[in-house]
Amino acid sequence: MSCRSQLFRALRAPTSGSRRTASLRANALGRSLVYSQSPARCLSTTAARLVSPTRAQHGKLTSEMYPQLERDSRFAQVTPEHVARFREILGDNPSAIIDGVTSGAGVDAADFETYNEDWMHKYKGQSKLVLRPGTTEEVSSVLKYCNEQRLAVVPQGGNTGLVGGSVPVFDEIVISMARMNEIRSFDEVSGSLVIDAGCVLEAVDTYLAKKGYIFPLDLGAKGSCHVGGNVATNAGGLRLLRYGSLHGTVLGVEAVLPNGTIINDLCTLRKNNTGYDIKQLFIGAEGTLGIITKIAIQCPQRSPAVNVAVFGLESYEKAQLAFREAKKQLSEILSAFELMDGRSQRIVSEVKGQEHPLEGEYPFYCLIETSGSNSEHDYAKLEAFLEDVMTREVIADGVVAQDETQLRNLWGWREGITECLGHWGGTYKYDISIPLSEMYKLVEDTKARMTEAGLLGDTPDHPVVDVLGYGHMGDSNLHLNIPVRRYDPAVEKALEPWVYEWIQKRNGSISAEHGLGIAKKKFIGYSRDDTTIGVMKQIKNLFDPHRLVSILQVQICRAAYRCFLYYPVLDRRTMWANTSWSFGICHSHPMPTEAITTLPHMLCFPVSLMGLLHFRNTFSTHADALNRKFFFIRLCRGPLPIDIVTHTLVPVDSRHSPFRHIIEPQPLPAKSRQAGGKECEGYQRERVFITGTPQNKGRVASHPKKGSPSKKKGSPSFKEPPRALDLTPTQPLTSAWDSHALISNHGAEYSVLVSAINARLPYPLPNNSALDEPSSPFQITFPPYTPTEIQPLSGGGDLDVRAQCLARIPSVHDQDDSAQSYCVFFFESLTPVSMKQHMRSANLDPIDYWRTIPWQSHPKSLLDSLLDYVLFLPAILAQVDRITPMEATLSRRYHAQQLLRNCLSLQKQFNAWFQVATRPSYGYPMAYWADEFSNPGGLLPFSNLYTFKDGSTGLALLYYWMTQIIFHRCIENLHRIIYQPAIDAYPDMWPNLPYDLQIDITQYQHGCLFAEDICRGLDSVLHETDQPDMLILPMKVAMDFYKDIHATSQDGLMEIMWIDNFRSRLAEKGQHVAGVLQSQKWSEVATF
Repeated sequence: MSCRSQLFRALRAPTSGSRRTASLRANALGRSLVYSQSPARCLSTTAARLVSPTRAQHGKLTSEMYPQLERDSRFAQVTPEHVARFREILGDNPSAIIDGVTSGAGVDAADFETYNEDWMHKYKGQSKLVLRPGTTEEVSSVLKYCNEQRLAVVPQGGNTGLVGGSVPVFDEIVISMARMNEIRSFDEVSGSLVIDAGCVLEAVDTYLAKKGYIFPLDLGAKGSCHVGGNVATNAGGLRLLRYGSLHGTVLGVEAVLPNGTIINDLCTLRKNNTGYDIKQLFIGAEGTLGIITKIAIQCPQRSPAVNVAVFGLESYEKAQLAFREAKKQLSEILSAFELMDGRSQRIVSEVKGQEHPLEGEYPFYCLIETSGSNSEHDYAKLEAFLEDVMTREVIADGVVAQDETQLRNLWGWREGITECLGHWGGTYKYDISIPLSEMYKLVEDTKARMTEAGLLGDTPDHPVVDVLGYGHMGDSNLHLNIPVRRYDPAVEKALEPWVYEWIQKRNGSISAEHGLGIAKKKFIGYSRDDTTIGVMKQIKNLFDPHRLVSILQVQICRAAYRCFLYYPVLDRRTMWANTSWSFGICHSHPMPTEAITTLPHMLCFPVSLMGLLHFRNTFSTHADALNRKFFFIRLCRGPLPIDIVTHTLVPVDSRHSPFRHIIEPQPLPAKSRQAGGKECEGYQRERVFITGTPQNKGRVASHPKKGSPSKKKGSPSFKEPPRALDLTPTQPLTSAWDSHALISNHGAEYSVLVSAINARLPYPLPNNSALDEPSSPFQITFPPYTPTEIQPLSGGGDLDVRAQCLARIPSVHDQDDSAQSYCVFFFESLTPVSMKQHMRSANLDPIDYWRTIPWQSHPKSLLDSLLDYVLFLPAILAQVDRITPMEATLSRRYHAQQLLRNCLSLQKQFNAWFQVATRPSYGYPMAYWADEFSNPGGLLPFSNLYTFKDGSTGLALLYYWMTQIIFHRCIENLHRIIYQPAIDAYPDMWPNLPYDLQIDITQYQHGCLFAEDICRGLDSVLHETDQPDMLILPMKVAMDFYKDIHATSQDGLMEIMWIDNFRSRLAEKGQHVAGVLQSQKWSEVATF
């Protein structure tokens, strides 16, 4: 072939005038000038601006493009007073501040354009203040002040990113690192370099070239990008194939956390195995954990011999074969292998008006670069490689650079792609990693999708100009580009999330080196599992609890009731102004009480479940059970007295209560005060005993004995009048299921382990002597214990609660020498048939200690955290029941879609909770495991039973699995409703769901697994817990699940029999706890 013979002649007898020339002299290939003067290198991470760019027809602000992003009300507006403080911090340097806040500052909108807008003109913010600190200490002072004043910030380097991560969305303060641009030190022996984060990449590389070294990163925007930004985004570039990623070359960093703390990890050694490698957290974090101020990096020596070749190929399969042979034959001298498709090269030729170095056109082009220390050796290997692939017809034609000018020219055909794509106005860019075998297939599929949608064409009516791909074949990094005449929502809708779904199916990454920024943040789930995302969130919360440098974290509040932390100031109008079914968004942070009363969105639940149908597929029974069970134990949590599930408050009398700061004074209905212990007509009652027992592990303190053992029982102290019990909590109450409460009685503290059983009885019956002397100890009696049945409310209604506090503390009244101490809280639920709403009065103030401690600082158990999410369920389940029997209309579908969106948001919270619950802890690599085969309940229809690391973890996991059974059935039902054809939407009877609602429904059909998990864990938790009634609800849900299966398929019979056997074991444990209660004498602390 003529092309092959021409290439061989060029290799053996080069001529300076030939278009196809080969490089033979090593001294002509020193790259110092090339690397320091070339305009744009790899545009994979960043790109240089066009001299006269054509703006895409898109002038909207980012906040207008993404209306779902809302400015976080936690953050304050920047005022002139804030600017004055920043001037004090940064000094009198006029270049340190660009002030658009203070009137008369002499700046206009044009001064902020380069800071508010990315180079593609796609993302545009509204910042009016730019700070340019010059030292790490100034950065620290700025962030410390911003943290105190709740001012949001956006760190910015050279602003050459492609995903909008370096520009503000609203009015955040821009912290530019441009003034921090000094080279601090360089070790010419080891090659370790220490520089400021604001150093321009090209300037650093030029400095290193004079020392005979090279920077291990090379980017297209090296003339403007900052090294700190490169590290923050973990930029890849052209040299990654040879030198690896920044995770391997960065030796240390200095960074400032959002609260102003300086982390100095500027180690310049390759080995430093002392604890966690903290610097790795900042590499690729995109500034969300803090601002990088200095970098220590390992720089390799510059290669004196560099060769560049470009060749054309007939297919992508041959490009893969060429890459394989290049790695095999060129080995250690191969420093770059770039792939370019024919369309990208054609666009560069058209825009620049230049002729391509290769004659003819090819579907694919590849550029390879070799760099080494021996020119003869490198040339011999390159010659052998080219002869081999040409002989085997892997490549069709090729050209090799002879001198520096030709070398820069060949690189220009690769580097100029992104710049030329902006010729029409805009580009949709996707930086992705895909297995090599399928890397280019995405380009072909995308072009076919654009063509089918009628978006691709040569006329101005078509927004899409072309679809093309190029990238780093050496690390499976493809840059999918869709140049457009204008940014069109139809194009974006056709691309997203389809592109990310395509990548996910092939186990690829949606961001290879650009980062997430604004563009891809919401799609992270396509590349990372929930476990990894949950860990990321935990790290973020650790470094930046106020989200000072990541203000776009829009998420559903973990517990909507946290916005009512300062509840006494709320009146009934502001508290329940919103009674709609909407799933509102609240903020889970402490805020002034004045702010709460003006919150426009509150998460509100229905007043009651009245009128809901109870049939086999209904969720109302479970919703009601959740209401009742969680409301009872909620009283032990504090400080919130609001039953947010049913909008009822605790109607109890707290005039004599040591817990009056958590109870609303309300008179009880007259019926509930009938004498004789008879159950009042129209009420369902349930009593809950919560008792503390003196156990080991120091959980329960014993009162010291009065006097010495030698004292006689006739001591005068026995004749003293009884001392009234005055119990008060010494700290905010922890949860009522796995912690202890510290109780103070006249200054003496008691650590009380709490446990609970339910019992249906009129009153705790004191003995006759106690009736005459209320202050004397008495015993209580009740019928034999049986597990409580979970029943639905017969006619809807509210849950009312009254309570009684009893205690058994050693005193002179005791006739024995026991030092055991107990405390029992006795609750009675009253469910009136007629609905009744009790509203809180605004004049009852909790004690200051409770009111001032942020809710996040209150003690909270694992089960507490789960219940924060579970409290969302009753309203959702009730709404699903309400729309299920309705006619299949478009309105019903939209309602179901909104509910599904809420459910999916809530599911993410459940998944994150599960990851936290099952993470390893000290001494326990697993939260639970399958134990040796044992069967306390007859024939075991499951695998081995579970053993949990502790009882509280087991109880929390049981409630999690129980919740998932109910919740997943709800999601499955919503999915079915959505896909029912809507008659009134004819002819579009079938749904066209947005990307966030396109789910794999099979992921929500694992009820059998959850029910089995519950059964396998019941006995272990029963053995550990002092609260057997807490297991009734998980047992009931699992039983109902198997009964449903048995009714439809005759399966599940053995499981039902096993659960019945467990119920008897639960009753035995409950009777044991009841026996402990009956064997003690009690004193009444307060009657509510």
